[in-house]
Amino acid sequence: MYDETIQRALKRHRIEPLVLPAQFLDVVIENFRSDEPCTEILTGTAGDGKTYHCREVWSALGGSDTDWNRGDKVQTLSVGSREFVIVKDLSELRADESADLLGRMAGDVGSRAASRVYLVAANHGQLLEKLKAAPQTDALKSMTRAIEGLLVTGTNPDPGVHIRLRDLSQAPASEMIGMIIEKVTSHPGWSDCAACPMRDGANECPIMENRTRLQHPSQGAVFRKRLTALVELSEQNGVHFPVRQSLALVTNILLGHPAAKDGLMSCGQVAEISSRGAGHLASIYRNVFGENLSSRRAEKTDLFRKLNSFGIGSETSNKVDDLLVYGADDPQLRANYESLVLVDPVYGGTPAYTGAQRAYLEGADEDTRDAFLPMLRSQRQRLFFTLPEDHAADFELWDLTVFRYGGDYLDMVTKLRANQGTPRGVMPLLMRGLNRVFTGMLVQNQDELVLATSGSHSQSKTSPLLDETISVPRHQGEEVTLALTAKRGVSLKVRVSRGDDPGPVVLSLTPTRFEFLGRVAEGALPSSFSLECHEDLLAFKAKLLSATDRRRVVDEDGAPAEGELMLRFIEVGSDGRAQPRRVVVRV
Repeated sequence: MYDETIQRALKRHRIEPLVLPAQFLDVVIENFRSDEPCTEILTGTAGDGKTYHCREVWSALGGSDTDWNRGDKVQTLSVGSREFVIVKDLSELRADESADLLGRMAGDVGSRAASRVYLVAANHGQLLEKLKAAPQTDALKSMTRAIEGLLVTGTNPDPGVHIRLRDLSQAPASEMIGMIIEKVTSHPGWSDCAACPMRDGANECPIMENRTRLQHPSQGAVFRKRLTALVELSEQNGVHFPVRQSLALVTNILLGHPAAKDGLMSCGQVAEISSRGAGHLASIYRNVFGENLSSRRAEKTDLFRKLNSFGIGSETSNKVDDLLVYGADDPQLRANYESLVLVDPVYGGTPAYTGAQRAYLEGADEDTRDAFLPMLRSQRQRLFFTLPEDHAADFELWDLTVFRYGGDYLDMVTKLRANQGTPRGVMPLLMRGLNRVFTGMLVQNQDELVLATSGSHSQSKTSPLLDETISVPRHQGEEVTLALTAKRGVSLKVRVSRGDDPGPVVLSLTPTRFEFLGRVAEGALPSSFSLECHEDLLAFKAKLLSATDRRRVVDEDGAPAEGELMLRFIEVGSDGRAQPRRVVVRV
């Protein structure tokens, strides 16, 4: 629906379309042009580009735009000696239509010599629902098992079913967002702005101001880097940004203004906005969080709900707030205030902001506070996207988000992808956090994992009995490492023996879990930060305890005498390290 509407609008307005890299387009076209083509399923969430892929494949194989634009649910085309069938959206088909199609498709995918091949676009849930509703023949059951295997593991369990599945939602939006900004801001259509009267007036066009900032060699690069970081952290937490949402985000960044119709500026509105001195409300640093929209509308929009989960604008640090509130008067802060706030007279040290700041400090009345705090929020957002890299550590950049360790996590991912090993300090931080969760005590051990129990069950908050210690550096088969997963994520692997029985115990290390362990390592109580993370890590401990039980062999000489039970209680020494104290109990 979106793809067809956009194609009609492009032709009507004679606009050159944006051309973005399509992840699987080339390989899908190559497959259907080969001597033995294989049926393809394109799946993913709404807005990932399934219909776009279908249209481009149709055109590449010789299909006409006229036939495509007729809007048929199922399109067919002769490619060599075979019939090529495209289903633009499986959910558009009625139950009887999809049942017939899937029945024929199940028979055709069972043979390389079949006279028909298919390209089917469907969301994950719709695909499985349609397969379940169709008449359950042996051929359909085989195809269903193959598709389920491809969805879950990425591999086809039945080589006799000639089908491939491409999941467009696996495309990293963190790589796409920078390309979209580049394509939108460099579009040839911007040349029409050369004749705009706003280009010659005293008031600069807010739309052009935003475009200039996104294209700026240094400012634009920092903005894209920080936005990419937020998208990357979201994706590592399992939150996906379809291409359609990324396009909508860049549009909103450029055009957003709370006084404009629908929150988006048009060329006819910018003169009035500028004449009223309200241009500062078009800030790209506010628009990225949907603050040009009403709070209710932004909360209902999935895109902005994802980005606002970082709390940027609400979260802060003393250093940042001291700079923004007292920087104009404090001699020690004045230089940074000029270089980080006053340097930006459009969205930073504007007359509106400096006036509200002065009124707030003078404390004239309660209204001045209410007027200044929203501006302070906007300045925190601006600083997150503009703070130079050489000031990021000084002003604790990631304290402006709920992920204080977000920068450390991204640095870890970057180094692992570049095969540069784990950054120094990450593993000690993780081990300290894990040991405090596993024992319920403020232990400082960071070169070994301390597995402890309460003597009753592994979910207890405090575990005073030592079960085993596992060396972090490789030692006699024991080792704790960080590794990349197949889906670009990070996992923590704990190996307790040299062989494969028991094999390594793996924990998916998402940004949320990384943040949790970092907070606990610095002294936060586990249950006060995230009960869900706490329970996940206790379940991880239970798996480790099971693994050590399987590998444990009691030495004859070290075993307690018959009728005795050896208990090892954990004591925290003066250096903060957990140490065992053996107690023999006669039974």
